Amino acid sequence: MVGSLSAGLLLADEAGAHLPSVDDFLPPEILFQGTPFAINRIILIRIVATIVLLVVLGVTAKRAKLIPGRWQGVVEYGLDFVRDKVVYDVMGEARGKRYVPMITTLFFTIFIFNLCGIIPGMNMAANATVVMPLVFAVWTLIQYWIAARRASATICATSCSPPVCRGRSISCWLRSTCLSC
Repeated sequence: MVGSLSAGLLLADEAGAHLPSVDDFLPPEILFQGTPFAINRIILIRIVATIVLLVVLGVTAKRAKLIPGRWQGVVEYGLDFVRDKVVYDVMGEARGKRYVPMITTLFFTIFIFNLCGIIPGMNMAANATVVMPLVFAVWTLIQYWIAARRASATICATSCSPPVCRGRSISCWLRSTCLSC
């Protein structure tokens, strides 16, 4: 065993180490090669999954009835699940109402994008690169800052003087919030 391991290491050393580049992790471009709008397989899967999600939800909303059929019942069950079992159980109904649209969008987008990984013909999750999780993280961070600003404005309005830098930069707002209360 030691002999085969050392022989393998010797062969690897003679051939030189192959360090992967970014191109090894991304599929080749399919459309618009060489332009800023180049589309590879992952982006094409994202586009198709987004169109399918929008069509399904749009057609269901357009054909919505007071007494739902099977398809409308399945879609409503998914929406109710996210609202009741995810948002309201974690945040409470009073606080969670504001975040139901955002969390529902995140939930269904991530669900459909990951579902693409097991669909024959696609076989790759649309979240396969760091871009989509990064976009979702930035969106969540911005919502977090907005919620913090609303909460601190409410606290400052009730307990001390109002913030000095209303409507200016984030750094000015943070200084005034941290120093005034």
